[in-house]
Amino acid sequence: MVLNGFDIGSGYENYEAKKPFTFADHSSIGCGGYARAAFYPKTTEGLSALIGKLEADKVPFYVVGNMTNVLPPDGESRRVFVCMNKLKDIRTKDGVYVSAGVTAGELLHKCKALSKTGAEFLEGIPCTLGGALYMNAGVKGAYIGDITESVTVLKKGRLRVIKRKDCTFSYKHSAFMDDETVIVGANLRLENADKEKIGKKLEEYRARRAHLPKGRSMGCVFKNPEGLFAGELIEGTGLKGFRVGGAKVSETHGNFIINDRGATSAQVRTLIGIVKNAVFAQYKIRLEEEIRILE
Repeated sequence: MVLNGFDIGSGYENYEAKKPFTFADHSSIGCGGYARAAFYPKTTEGLSALIGKLEADKVPFYVVGNMTNVLPPDGESRRVFVCMNKLKDIRTKDGVYVSAGVTAGELLHKCKALSKTGAEFLEGIPCTLGGALYMNAGVKGAYIGDITESVTVLKKGRLRVIKRKDCTFSYKHSAFMDDETVIVGANLRLENADKEKIGKKLEEYRARRAHLPKGRSMGCVFKNPEGLFAGELIEGTGLKGFRVGGAKVSETHGNFIINDRGATSAQVRTLIGIVKNAVFAQYKIRLEEEIRILE
């Protein structure tokens, strides 16, 4: 099968694909080039078969969700993309099982309908469950790892269930960031609650996120150093509003970089480096990226 002029072998015709896959159209930051193709498995079995074939054919790939916390490359990526967006199962037998492609909004809508509470802190976070588990997404005091019972993964051609204690969840980190595991879904620990109380919690979290910058971004670019806020450190350097080409540090929140005028990924990366250097020069603190930078 030839995609974008690159022959990745036969047998891929059975998988729904976009070709080419343009990053500006599919990433929240809205910049970058394109990939040879993106595949959209619709079932766990289809995902397993696709990953197995890519690995057997030695085709390099990325697994992504909504691409809300990633910076894609400019030009052509030498990888294909496996997009989890069509894996949408939410099952309530023996707990609550959620597939990796379910968005936070879809999960919360279902939870409210089922009178299930515990996940309201995800309100307004533009993530899929797989992405949330990968980076242990959440807000101060509440993270996805806190409500996870187990995670179903695909590793070396086999489906496995990983207990929470073996996921090594910590601040904006999980064990899945350190190996080639593909997150398939998770069993969540949720409690029963009155719909009205759930609605009030959702409103509270929605209000907490109302001040965040508008425009195309990746969300927070940097992790908060222990006991500090990255946004405040960046503000202290005087870089709010500073730009490199079409990329600028948000004027309302220092930890956001906005694609303001058709930024390239290279411009965003340059701006990230300037911010890190400025914070280190002033505070002797090395900021660590929260986002994924793809090649």
